[in-house]
Parts: sequence; C-alpha cells; structure tokens
Amino acid sequence: MKLLKYIIVPLLTIAFVTSSCTRDNYLDEVVPRGVVIPSTIEDYRLLLDNVTPDDLGNALPISFGFDEKHSISSYMTDDHVIPNDLSQTLQGPQRRAYLFGDAVYIGNEQDPDWNFYYNQIYTANIILEGLESVDNGTADDIAELQAEAKIHRAYAYFNLVNLYGLHYNPVTADTDLGVPIRQGTALENLDFTRASVQTVYDLIIQDITTSINSLQDTQSLNFTFRPSKAGAYGFLSKVYLYQGRYDLALDAVDNALNIYNVLRDINDDESDPFTSALNSPAVIQDPQIVWYKQAQSVIFVSDAILSEYNFDDIRAFWFTRDAIVTGSQENALLFTRNVNQNFSDGINTPELYLIRAECHTRLMNLALANNDLNTLREKRFFSGSSTPINITNQDELLAFVKKERRLELIGNYDRLFDIKRYNLFDNDNISITHTLESISATLEANSLNWALPIAEIYIQQNPEIQQNPRD
Repeated sequence: MKLLKYIIVPLLTIAFVTSSCTRDNYLDEVVPRGVVIPSTIEDYRLLLDNVTPDDLGNALPISFGFDEKHSISSYMTDDHVIPNDLSQTLQGPQRRAYLFGDAVYIGNEQDPDWNFYYNQIYTANIILEGLESVDNGTADDIAELQAEAKIHRAYAYFNLVNLYGLHYNPVTADTDLGVPIRQGTALENLDFTRASVQTVYDLIIQDITTSINSLQDTQSLNFTFRPSKAGAYGFLSKVYLYQGRYDLALDAVDNALNIYNVLRDINDDESDPFTSALNSPAVIQDPQIVWYKQAQSVIFVSDAILSEYNFDDIRAFWFTRDAIVTGSQENALLFTRNVNQNFSDGINTPELYLIRAECHTRLMNLALANNDLNTLREKRFFSGSSTPINITNQDELLAFVKKERRLELIGNYDRLFDIKRYNLFDNDNISITHTLESISATLEANSLNWALPIAEIYIQQNPEIQQNPRD
C-alpha cells in the first residue's frame, strides 16, 4: 500500500456552516469540526463550498474557494525581485526556487502547491463518487454539484500540469511528462505514474465541457466562489489559449462574455488601497470576478516594471511603498489592490477581455482586438485621459496585448505560465536572472527547469513518479 498522505489527504475535516450566509459568515458561523461522511445533497453542497484546513501548524487549505496557489512558483518569475535586506527572511525552498535550483523541496519537505491541488482533486472525487448514491436531491441539483466538482478538479489539474510540466506543445504533448491522475478515492493498489501533458489536458477539457450545461449562468456577488457557466467558459478559453488553439479559445471567451462582461471603472475605487486591502473582508466585492479563487500575496517589483505604467494609468496606484510593512526601502510593495479589487486568481472579466484581444490578434481580427483593449483601458486611466489605440500591425498589436496583460494582471502567478507559452509559441526568448546575496542564477528561455521539480518525498514514497529532468 502506498503512503498516500504524501500525494493526497484522504481524511477531510469539514466545517459545516449555514448555507444561507454570505461568504464572510461562512467563515464565522461553524459548528465543531469532525471527520464527516457526507450522505445528503446538503452535505455535498457544504463540502463543495467550504472545507477547512487541517490542524497542522502549516496547514494547507483544501477549500475550493480560497486558493493559496503557486506559493513557490511566484519566486521564479520576472515580476518578483527580492530586496537584499529581506533575503535572510527566505526559507530554504523559497531561496532554492528564487535561484532556480535543481531541487526546491528536499528531504522530508513537502510541497504546498502539490498537496493543495491533489487535496482538491481528492475532495472532488469524493463528491463525484458520493453523488452517485446520494440520499436526496433532484436530478438537476445533483447534476449541478457534479458539474461544480468537475470544474474544480479541472482547475487543479490545469495548475498542476502547468507547474510541473513543460508547456503544452502540440508536437510533443503525447510524450511530455504531465502529472499523476488521481482517480477515485481508493487508498491502495494505486499507480501514480505521470500521465502525459496531452492526457491531462484532455481530462481538463472533458471535465469542463461535460459540466457547463449543468451550471448556473452566473453566481451572485457573494457566491462567485461557486463555478458558473460564465466562469467555466472563461476557464475553458484559458485552457485553449494555453494550448495555442485560438479559434476555440475565442469561441469560449465569447460565450463567457456574452453571459457576463462587467468591467469596473477604477476611477471609482477608494483612494487608500493599501490600508483597505489589509483589512479587506473575505466577502467578494469586485463585480469583475466571475469565478473567485483568492491568491493574495506580497511580492517585490522592480522599478523597471513599474516604469511601464503610463503616468495617468491608475493601476500604478495599486502598488504601495511602505517600509513599515515591508521592512525595506529598496523596492515597491506588491501586492495590494483596492478593497474592491480583492486579488482573485480565478476568472475575471479583465482577463477575459485580454484573452479575447489576444485571440483576435492572433487570428488577424485586428480591429476587434483594438476594440477590446480600448474597452478595458478606458476604465484604467484617469477619466478623459485614455487615448484609444489603433494598432494595425499584427506583431506590434500582439506585443501590446502581452504588455497590457502583464500590467493588468501583475502579481498574478500565471505570469510563469505566460512566459513558458510565449517562449514556445512566439519564440520570445524570455530568460530570467535573479541575484540573491551576490549569487546570480539565470533561467534560460529554452531550459527544462521551467517545469518545477517534484519534491523528493513524493518520489521516495511513490517511485513510479518520474522526476523532471534538469539542465
């Protein structure tokens, strides 16, 4: 029998909560915890909506709604620059990731990202198996919960395969190493051999496309942590985008934006985003969020990146220099956004407009791409100061879309994934150099090390898991 605690957590500690509450009440009004065997439709709804962390000191949330995604991969991007006076605060895995080490987690160290996403997958599998024999509930109710579980599972696999695999390459995806596919809830006689990148993507797309019709069109503001049709179509467009299937991505993002397309004018945001964000409640307040996956983080950004913002671009005010909080005078503090811009790493309308603009650009619909960029940008600059763009050269427009994506989504951990796809599909030749305490390391554009190494402990306990080759 494999020691499965190193790839999933088979026992879930569930906090049952009042289903009529908003999200902040979900976190406050709980009954005593215990290991629960769900049996009713209400049990499975609660399991989908709110699963608590376990009781370990550095417990990893299993919750589908609150996502501590990519806690290490953020250290590998060109957005993240560690000030010298904070280098001593880094833990071993953080230092090794920042300097692109051949190993990140060594010995008995566990990988929070790996654990987190396999916990979500296991939870989804529990729900899907249990709903086959649930004690109550209409067929529509059951189908909706099954669909939500599959969307959550697809999201977990999407992040796993992009963290631990090379970027999807249609020529080699059938043989490139993906991640193990965790099927069902059995605890023994399991094989965790890594599936190919193609197989994992096929599963992701199957989970999404077989679920969309059973979802609600949208979720109300305080329940966007639940998947919806708009969120699922938006997620599907992102999956196809990362595969380079731009026609399919365009169809999917059109479907998403036809259902929900609200953009917030940030001229109306509060003037003190830093103090507001620190005290921001868990309740979701941003109408741009289609599917909520929280991933708040603090990273340090170089002046070179900040200088890319136009002087009348309000997004520049999302960043705060504060030595009291950061302990550093050297770099700008990121990430804090306005209280009404709770940083969600799930699906939001600004990214959907950017996905559509990119697809239009790659498919030579340049006028439509310009329209989408102008629609977004007019709500990002001080009132009356945004100048509409009209870029008629495809290469120039694609470069502009990429820059706009980075300025809008800076601090979003998908920057690592974006660099991988730009290097593969566009030959952008992006390499990253980090320096820490006079030690410099470079991640070259064509390096195998863009795929994170798998923690040693998982391979020791499951030898069929093949380690990623390193340069």
